Amino acid sequence: MKFDKYLKLIAPIAAILSLASAGLILYFINKYGVNVPYNDQWEYVGFFDHLSQGMLTIEELFRQHNEYRQFFPNVIYVALGSFTHWNVRYEMLVIFLLACLVAFNIYRLAGYTQVGKPWQKWLMFFLANLFIFSPMQWENWLFGVQIEYFLPIACVSTGLVLAFTRMPGLLKMILCMALALISTFSSINGFIIWILLFPVLAFSGTKNEYFKKGTIIAIWIAATLEALAIYFSGYQKPGAHPSLSIVLHHPLDALFYFFGTLGNTLRVIHYLWAILVVGGMLFFVFLAQILYVVWHIKDKLLLRNALPWVMLGWYAMGTAAMLTVGRLGFGTYQSLASRYTSFTLYGAVAVIFLAGLILQHYFRVRGISVKQKIVIAALVVLLVGAKVNNYQVGVNELKSFHAAIIHAKAGLLCINYVPHEECANKVYPANFAEIHRTANILNRLGYLNPPLIRSDVMQDLEDMQQSATSYGSLDTVFYLHDNVYKAWGTAMMPNTKGAADAVLLSYETPDGKSKLFTLQNTDSIRWTKTFTLDRVPQNPMVIRAWAFDANSAKAYKLKGMQRVVLP
Repeated sequence: MKFDKYLKLIAPIAAILSLASAGLILYFINKYGVNVPYNDQWEYVGFFDHLSQGMLTIEELFRQHNEYRQFFPNVIYVALGSFTHWNVRYEMLVIFLLACLVAFNIYRLAGYTQVGKPWQKWLMFFLANLFIFSPMQWENWLFGVQIEYFLPIACVSTGLVLAFTRMPGLLKMILCMALALISTFSSINGFIIWILLFPVLAFSGTKNEYFKKGTIIAIWIAATLEALAIYFSGYQKPGAHPSLSIVLHHPLDALFYFFGTLGNTLRVIHYLWAILVVGGMLFFVFLAQILYVVWHIKDKLLLRNALPWVMLGWYAMGTAAMLTVGRLGFGTYQSLASRYTSFTLYGAVAVIFLAGLILQHYFRVRGISVKQKIVIAALVVLLVGAKVNNYQVGVNELKSFHAAIIHAKAGLLCINYVPHEECANKVYPANFAEIHRTANILNRLGYLNPPLIRSDVMQDLEDMQQSATSYGSLDTVFYLHDNVYKAWGTAMMPNTKGAADAVLLSYETPDGKSKLFTLQNTDSIRWTKTFTLDRVPQNPMVIRAWAFDANSAKAYKLKGMQRVVLP
């Protein structure tokens, strides 16, 4: 009896830890999110440009982008961007809120499917949140465009919950079809929802007799086919993507890729083969759970409660299969991309809740021994330990991603004065002329904060409130060969004392001005820069260095200057 009293404490502890796991992700988004478009986001500049001219059309929002027809995410980008001057940190907040919606749906589904006593339900919910709010999804938490990755699972989980509500069958079908359309036209894997929701509506949900009518089944199938027909009308496979037939020629590699996407959600050891083994184990445990349910299919209560979790698991497995077909040509290591874990983590979530249901069903008949309780407790501890072990890995990736993007933003702000090849970074796509054009469009619209620098004269960028504190130094400049020079020194940010977002190098003009001619944007307080003086007219010349803050577009003069004489 005393032991049962202690077990009841698990519920409030799990609730607090679940809130903490979500709160930490919100903290990381606030701390490491950078307000600058990144990679594919630059292709959406046209939306805002056309909107400002009254030329934006539904067709443009619906148009294929890579493999996707992401109409609904595009609507969110445009609406939210117009309201916030396209502060992409708000898109990151939407991603967080979608994850919270999914977590809330998981909690409600756990209640509807009777997964156990309150403390058991809360324990499983906490374990699920270790995946849903894992920093191992670092690329998606800090990349606003990934709303398209979160909308499908938000729709799937909401539809599974709706299936158990007592609303009229017709209303339930209309709402679930609306969710299916949003999911379909958000991400290419979103169409899986049509296959997943209907079995739950027909066999698990309340008022399910409505969904067993031949007419309703025919309407659902017709709507599914119509949605797919619209999606693939005029569809073109992206030319840069590998052939889809590779999986037929390399089936073993395909299996490894599939296991990699699943195993990456639970990295016990940060080694490819270990991740593949974990992914394989997760998949076969899921299949074994399904076989157990099928073996006891006459138990209608077990089937009712297990079916939504089985469908949630198939969402992850089906998406992993689609990723395998579409991405195998990039190599097995590409299966470990952080962004894919937002799809496949729900395989682990499904396994957790199915395990709870099956163990409850099994021990209801046979009872449970002390040894079995110890084994189950050990598995829970092992799972929590594994997630805690890779938590810091995810946080480190968040920090690294933040550093790369903030340095990239520094280079972007100088795009009108520094050649692209001298400040290569992640926000630039391959076509520099295009990024130069789109960055200036955003700047004209007032959608870059801070705006692009308007002068290459460092005195115009200098923070006039600069204190006497040292922000670093220019230690030396020396000649290498053929008009190539190398400089090094130190540079720190005035507020954090961490590495400067960029180091700007300038030369002195006869009238005493310092003019920007190149920059360095690597993540280290100690910096080095190799450069040429082709763009510098003076000889001899005085070179100075400046720490640059990408969030304010202000420069801070570093100690020291170097006189250079051209050979």
